Amino acid sequence: MAKMAARATNVGHTLMCAQVRGHSIFTDLPEELGGTDTAALPPESLLAALGNCIGMVVTLACNENEIECLGLTVDVEAQPDDERKQLDNFRVTITMPGDLDDAARAVVEGAFEESKVLGTVLGGADVEVTVA
Repeated sequence: MAKMAARATNVGHTLMCAQVRGHSIFTDLPEELGGTDTAALPPESLLAALGNCIGMVVTLACNENEIECLGLTVDVEAQPDDERKQLDNFRVTITMPGDLDDAARAVVEGAFEESKVLGTVLGGADVEVTVA
């Protein structure tokens, strides 16, 4: 896959809209932090991206192996660490719609490791920020 890119633009008081391949992703702050609470916080969007990415790679693996996955859920929690300016202690729970035999469980457990978002969270990443 080619390089991925997004452009985030302020479209309201504290409302940001990121554009990715023609798709819009909004974030905002809750009212108690000075926002209008019209969208998720950016760190909440990270949790959602992690859950969606894990869910997608598990779904692909299940589809390839004829394992029922319609309705699977991925719950993601993390603890904000304000001092270090990061999220920590991530907890991810994948709940499948039915019982898994040992072979199906092995497919699911092997699949989530293919998540690029999970790999980024676990391994960290080089980030360069420039003010233009």
